[in-house]
Amino acid sequence: MYRLFCFLALLSTLPCLQAQTYQDQLKAIHSVVVEQKDGKSFYVHVVKKGQTLYMISKAYGVEVNDIIAENPIIKEGLKADQKLLIPFPLRKKEEPSVKPETLKGKPETANQKPSAVTPIPASRIPDPSTKALPCGSDTANRNKPYNVVLMLPLYLEEVEAINPETSTEEAIENWNSLKYLPFYEGFRLAVDSLQKQGLHVTIHVYDVGKDTLVTQKLLKKPELKSADLIIGLLFNKNFQLVAKFALENNIPIVNPLSERSDVVLNNEMVFKVNPSKNSQLESLADFMQKSMYRGQVIIIRNGQFRDKDIADKLKKECLARNLNVILAEGQDVAIGRLSKGKENVLVAFADNNAYALDLMRRFYELRNDYNLSLVGLTDWEKLEGLETDFLNGLNTHLVTPYFVDYSVAGVKKLVRNYQVNYKADPEPLAFQGFDIAYYFLSALMKFGKQFPSCIKDFRLPTSQTSFEFRRAGNNTANGFENRHWSVYQYENFKLVRLD
Repeated sequence: MYRLFCFLALLSTLPCLQAQTYQDQLKAIHSVVVEQKDGKSFYVHVVKKGQTLYMISKAYGVEVNDIIAENPIIKEGLKADQKLLIPFPLRKKEEPSVKPETLKGKPETANQKPSAVTPIPASRIPDPSTKALPCGSDTANRNKPYNVVLMLPLYLEEVEAINPETSTEEAIENWNSLKYLPFYEGFRLAVDSLQKQGLHVTIHVYDVGKDTLVTQKLLKKPELKSADLIIGLLFNKNFQLVAKFALENNIPIVNPLSERSDVVLNNEMVFKVNPSKNSQLESLADFMQKSMYRGQVIIIRNGQFRDKDIADKLKKECLARNLNVILAEGQDVAIGRLSKGKENVLVAFADNNAYALDLMRRFYELRNDYNLSLVGLTDWEKLEGLETDFLNGLNTHLVTPYFVDYSVAGVKKLVRNYQVNYKADPEPLAFQGFDIAYYFLSALMKFGKQFPSCIKDFRLPTSQTSFEFRRAGNNTANGFENRHWSVYQYENFKLVRLD
């Protein structure tokens, strides 16, 4: 319930994309009755049936938390004919530095008033041949103010249907309006951390769902053209619209979740965070070349696996690295090719628990007769019910872009901060939001608007992944794709990172 009130408070500060049809409703419910209490002035608002706390806060221009503070009884829910004291909205005071976030959709700084249109230079990405300074040497970037746009599907139109009085915790967890909230929460923690390190940034948060017409309307806002970076957790059609806008205006744009390789094609501004399956095979082959080169690699083809060509692709990568590789058609053939004189590296593709369990059981029975190491692809870390005895006994390796090691000090600190701020444990999306914000905003602070041309050598420890960006296909017309996969090994019944 605490997170729900935090979410409603957040919504009170977000821009309303339906402002043209909503403003009339807000004006109609605004009371003109004023009451004095303890030397302060309050509007007296009588709740009508169907009104929500979010709607009331928007009507009076105050935050939800401020209304709750004056009327603590409404924590139990609003009731018709209930009288509320609404504090007068405070005048904004000038502050000594740029605010870390502005969720109104317009920038607020201490020394600069927002303008209707911000002039845009001919190119935000300097030509490498004319750079005056090498990457990272311009220390002035740390003190520059930046504008960052964050687009999330927050489903604001569904908020009015939320009724915490009648909803169970299970129902609350399934609300669309809360589905992507952990990403924002992790993102916010990263911004707070970097602000303490000297980052000056204004964050503009927009609700962008599936409606492409709403997205097109949003892209007409003048503040979007002045953005230094766009991060869009968007559905594909909307991402394509925003990516086209970003290309036309030379604004780097980050795609946090998509696995589609085509999102980076012919758009040099796109950064795709999720690495492709092809780069997974390359990373695995590189690892085996360095660590398992004395053994033989047996790739077990699974006839039921959805990607029929993936085994052949991996064999090609192994041969390119001069590895001793065998392609076995099924488990029986693989068992017949095992060698007692060298390590047998078994690479198995599985996307269902039954096949993975059967394979592991059969080879586990042979572990005392052969030197075996098992590599599970492509999403073994997502399979449930795998026997830890099998995983440990077969010296199992996993190749994955995401893994949270809760024994790491930095991860422990992040988890504590998340629990303190949001009264919940961080979900995978929260780690994703933190890592993306921390990495890209750090790059912006270090390299300024040069960062797309400097990003390939930028490494930074994050909570659950690493980033290693390269131009897709080594083509300067394409965007950047993360190519980093980490290799983990089961050792003493826990996963240990090897790379």
